[in-house]
Amino acid sequence: MNKLFIRLFVAFVAFSFGLVLTNFIRPVHKVQHVTILRGSMLIDVPGEDETQIMEIYREYGPAQTRHDRQFFERIETEDFTLTVGSLKMSREEDIKWMEEQSTDKIYRSKVDHVKVFGRLAVAHGYLEVRESNGVVRDWPFADVWVKRNGTWRIQSTVSQ
Repeated sequence: MNKLFIRLFVAFVAFSFGLVLTNFIRPVHKVQHVTILRGSMLIDVPGEDETQIMEIYREYGPAQTRHDRQFFERIETEDFTLTVGSLKMSREEDIKWMEEQSTDKIYRSKVDHVKVFGRLAVAHGYLEVRESNGVVRDWPFADVWVKRNGTWRIQSTVSQ
């Protein structure tokens, strides 16, 4: 009986020491996304980076509607690419294409998910397009974001 007690005691001490040591050695990471348990529901609380990206998406649809070149030059990187099926466009080609579109369309971004990985983020959702005749189309997209000099910008967009 004494040997069993001693073995259990040694195992408990070793386990406790391991837990304490792990807490001292564990690297410190900036929290990007927090999940809170409220009642019996899990609620996702976005981090600062997700909030910044979502704010840009709130402006995206209205900027597309008014063909705001300056907005897209600000949020798309210089080497931005738009891929739609087999068509690939640069930032300048994308902006020129936008400027050639009819001004009677209303755009609205609807983001399903944003995930931040340090200075890289991925978002997906769809761009709702309302035509003047009442037709509504959805353009699904996946965006890759990069954080440069403290500012989030879209590096590439893939759409169908």
